[in-house]
Amino acid sequence: MAVFSSLFSVPSGPAYFDSAASSLTCKAALEAMASYYSQDRANVHRGAHRYTRQASERYEAVYGKLASFFNATDQEFAAVRNSTEALNAVALGLDWKSGDEVVVTDVEHHSNLLPWLRLQKQGVKIRVLAADGQGRFQADDLSELLSRKTRLVSFTACSNVLGASVPVVDLAKAAQDAGALVCVDAAQYVGHHAVDLKKWPVDFLAFSGHKCFGPTGIGALFHREGSGLQPWFVGGGTVRDVTLKDYQLLEHREQFEAGTPAIAEWIGLGAALDVVSKIGCAAIEEHDRGLAEKMLSILQETDDVQVFGPTSAAEKSCALFAFSVKNVPHHQAAVMLDELGFAVRSGHHCAIPLTRKLAVEGTVRASLHAYNNEKQVEAFGNALEQVAQLA
Repeated sequence: MAVFSSLFSVPSGPAYFDSAASSLTCKAALEAMASYYSQDRANVHRGAHRYTRQASERYEAVYGKLASFFNATDQEFAAVRNSTEALNAVALGLDWKSGDEVVVTDVEHHSNLLPWLRLQKQGVKIRVLAADGQGRFQADDLSELLSRKTRLVSFTACSNVLGASVPVVDLAKAAQDAGALVCVDAAQYVGHHAVDLKKWPVDFLAFSGHKCFGPTGIGALFHREGSGLQPWFVGGGTVRDVTLKDYQLLEHREQFEAGTPAIAEWIGLGAALDVVSKIGCAAIEEHDRGLAEKMLSILQETDDVQVFGPTSAAEKSCALFAFSVKNVPHHQAAVMLDELGFAVRSGHHCAIPLTRKLAVEGTVRASLHAYNNEKQVEAFGNALEQVAQLA
């Protein structure tokens, strides 16, 4: 199994098994941000001096990296703080009418649920596509929910709890055939898999930099040209002309980024995408698959441990596992695992409806990435056995 840990700032304490919440940051992103602050510190798109020109050039270059990384055009991306802001931007930026319908799934992170639920106050109806017991979906089931009133279908590319593979293209095509827009929450997907937006028939895609080796507080929203999205904020940096009675906005991506952006973080995101490309999504997928097979085997063979989601590693989109230990509260299990050398998450993972569907108060979640290795997974198995002995 390839080792990529040298590319990352890896903590010296417990093994980091919480990448679904936030990945570790690659060294290249840290260096890029430090370079901006020490060498090019100036605002972008403002003024004519060399520092603002240099900063603007570095900032603008990231759009080209996004276009290449996702096989799209640079005008189809807007900088946002994170996936949550991107998804809210779609909900706020479309012209909704009473009677419109939005389809979501029952495994969504709150960030891909609350923005749509809020639209109910405008007369929008929410319909829910249910996953099976292992978190899987069928396009035929989606087609049965769709109608001429369906305005948009929004779903995750990978559940942050179950980690099950999602047939993104099949679901998107079913939605498009019904005349609906398609929005994908790719927060758990980008950084693990390649995304070709020429082949994915989606109108909107959201992802966060901090889950694909980049800094916190930055992400991007893909909005396909012609999707009808309007700016959710207006202000400085978005304006072509203003009078005291009206204003005219710039075109394309410039109209979506009001105010001074997170310049250093955006540059850091570009560096993180470079690292993903350097490693290669195919290599990351192979690495994930090996970790997933070993971790699933350990979880299934440990007495008094219940695993949620796919029972086969082949049906996993990444090495992400939610589980519970009989008679050991999830928070207690997480604290014990931390003391035994493993940083995992516990709780409902911002997916309360799914937690209720699983009929548990919460789960323990172990999520791995390119900087983890099989030796860590083997050691985790030993630690988990010690926790399970309390059952």
